[in-house]
Amino acid sequence: MLNIANIAEKNCRKNMIQFKDPFEQAFYDYLNGEVNAELIVYVNTEFSEKMPVKYFFRSYDEMPQLEQIALAECKGKILDIGAGAGCHSLILQNLGLDVVALDIKQGFVDIMKKMGINNIVHSDIIKYKGDKFDTLLMLMNGIGFTIDFAGLERFLNQAKDLLNPDGQILLDSSDLLYLFEEQDGSYRIPLTGEYYGKVIYQVEYKGSKGEPFKWIFIDYSTLSHYAEKAGYNYELLYANDFHYLAKLTIG
Repeated sequence: MLNIANIAEKNCRKNMIQFKDPFEQAFYDYLNGEVNAELIVYVNTEFSEKMPVKYFFRSYDEMPQLEQIALAECKGKILDIGAGAGCHSLILQNLGLDVVALDIKQGFVDIMKKMGINNIVHSDIIKYKGDKFDTLLMLMNGIGFTIDFAGLERFLNQAKDLLNPDGQILLDSSDLLYLFEEQDGSYRIPLTGEYYGKVIYQVEYKGSKGEPFKWIFIDYSTLSHYAEKAGYNYELLYANDFHYLAKLTIG
């Protein structure tokens, strides 16, 4: 006898979109009802942690104070760089602000459309040649895509072409020095010659792993140095333990 339920389930699976990227698949599944979906995030292949997908879809009240402050600081025409699922763009849009959500992943662009975000750009920020903005927003350590200090310099110089004369960059990051703290309060940093804020991530979802990718966490002192070198004024807006929110403006 034919099992109608099994046939329906198989047809449903056939119609589901499959992504190679674990992030894109997880976000898609979450919007299609898998509210308890989880990613496994590996860092330098040494340790891993589970991350609920719902974290990327959080509301304003669910956001940490750092992000709430950043959203309150946004002004004028805003470019949300690396918007992901679009939770920050959606809040700004609902506040009546002029926001453009930008992401390099097509799957994220499709997700944001489903989320109801009006202005979306599918692009690599380094290649983006669009309008000028009053605010460049980079939350969840969005600056980490620069990978190294040379990449940070390139982006800071390019960003000036995207900013209006009184524009600003709002970004957060972390000082990973705390990972190397010894019991006596000293710090033992590996003598590899590499900056200690560089990491390699790999993400797994439902047993499928994505390609490893490099990222960087930049301590505030180092950020200040490169911001000044690129001709920016810099201001620390918020700090909590080793995490911080900074504002860069054209000097």
